Amino acid sequence: MTDYRTVGLVHLFIAALSVLVPLIGAVVAGTFVRRQGRNARLAMIGCLVTAPGPIVLVLGAGLGLDTVFAGLEPLVALSVVSAIAVLFQLAGFVLILAGALTVPARPAPHQAPYPYPYAAPFHVYPTDAPPGH
Repeated sequence: MTDYRTVGLVHLFIAALSVLVPLIGAVVAGTFVRRQGRNARLAMIGCLVTAPGPIVLVLGAGLGLDTVFAGLEPLVALSVVSAIAVLFQLAGFVLILAGALTVPARPAPHQAPYPYPYAAPFHVYPTDAPPGH
């Protein structure tokens, strides 16, 4: 005999893991935004877009497909909810790949803070000499 409570807990664990992994990926990608720039930002957004997919699937099945899709058969309703979840997964995956495969932007060349004739942000006048001179 199947213990439905255990099956439900395993399902909940898998669903929680499938939501937490993209969120952890977003945090890791966020730590690289300063060094990697646009690439890490794309990967972070991709992880955040991927996270709602499992939530849609679990909520769609948990709320009862018959109440959400009253006019459809249960298998068709589950297919519609799965298709919505897959759209999130695919969009996030494309963004993660775009962040991983695009060439990072070159950093701007080092530039002096002030143009050539000026050595400082202020002008030094003869009266600014130290005392005793």
